[in-house]
Amino acid sequence: MTIGVAGIAITPPGIKASGGVSAGIQLMKRVAERAETHMLVMADADGVEQDGALSIHRLKATNAVQRAGIGRVVPRGLVTLFWRVDFGAWLDKIKPDIVHIHNPHPPGALLAAARACDARGIPYVISTHGFVEFDDYATAFGAKPWQGPIIDRLIRAPLVRATRGAARVLMLSPEETPIFDGMDIAPDRLGVVPNGVDPWFLDNLDESDRIAAVARFNLPADKPKILFVGNHTPNKGIDVLLKAMTRMREDAVAVIGGGIRSPEEHRAMLADAGFDMASGRAIFTDFLSRDELKGLYQSCDIFAFPSRADTLPLVILEAMVSRLPVVATRIGGIPFEVTEETGALIASGDADGLARELDRLAADPALRRRMGTAGRQRAIDIFNWDRSAEESIRIYSEILGERSDPAPHA
Repeated sequence: MTIGVAGIAITPPGIKASGGVSAGIQLMKRVAERAETHMLVMADADGVEQDGALSIHRLKATNAVQRAGIGRVVPRGLVTLFWRVDFGAWLDKIKPDIVHIHNPHPPGALLAAARACDARGIPYVISTHGFVEFDDYATAFGAKPWQGPIIDRLIRAPLVRATRGAARVLMLSPEETPIFDGMDIAPDRLGVVPNGVDPWFLDNLDESDRIAAVARFNLPADKPKILFVGNHTPNKGIDVLLKAMTRMREDAVAVIGGGIRSPEEHRAMLADAGFDMASGRAIFTDFLSRDELKGLYQSCDIFAFPSRADTLPLVILEAMVSRLPVVATRIGGIPFEVTEETGALIASGDADGLARELDRLAADPALRRRMGTAGRQRAIDIFNWDRSAEESIRIYSEILGERSDPAPHA
């Protein structure tokens, strides 16, 4: 059976693509090698591009709060919840047999996409990028108690309604099952389609290219280097890493990758963590090019990811295939990625536990090598985009077969 597939990436426009959007594009690229596939990405301008066999349609999003002229007086986090595009008009043009939705932010746009599918009788599936974070938004992003009703109305409610209408929910790991038990999703509507590793990270840079890629960071040659890569948002736990660095016995340095969102937020984070940049125990890279990121993976010794909420982080897989042992939190799908053979897991917010594990690895190069080798093999064996695409196609066919089967006689 020939299947027409439409992928939809839900995202606020004009910002660096999230891991969920990046993962969705990676998966749809592999699906496009097996079925005719178009993908919509919410964007700040219209455009169409071809990425291999995948047609990516960037549609300009609009925002009701900004149109009303009150965007400057409404908190930025609230404004982002109101981005929308005309999903229905695009679906009418593409006419897919099935839709695959990626990323839940903003949840209202996720629900709008689901309703556009329902109005046209098109079944849809949802991959669960970001669901761990948005299922418990208050914990992930440090929301205040008074914000509870806003979270329930604008985040939790649309997330649950869209998910309940999905023909299948494609979890990134089995660890997510309790989330969907809490949404009353029947077990037979759950599947597991994990993220894969970007093959680009499998090969080393030439030594001269690696040195050139990381030159601007002035990495110390005589100290263990602990790498973090991610958005500088509260859920990522950078503050926990900074606290851990002040409590380590070993003389190590943290290399903290990712864009600094604003000087004010950055200063507040350092102050809250009680961290003094004059200590020389942290290097903030700000935005990284692709070569710089790869160069850092291949120049550092340990990968730390003390996130408070994450579903199945791509950066952990990239670190693993780069032979870095990983110290991360025991949340979301991270235990599906990191085992005791490949790293260590700590409780969320445990700066002392993070410091202990980082000390253990910083002091033992042989242990780092063993864990790094095991981690690379695990990532290659389990997290593969081609296998995930094949499983997605199988699930699409199953859903469409169910819809075409005649109803049984009473």
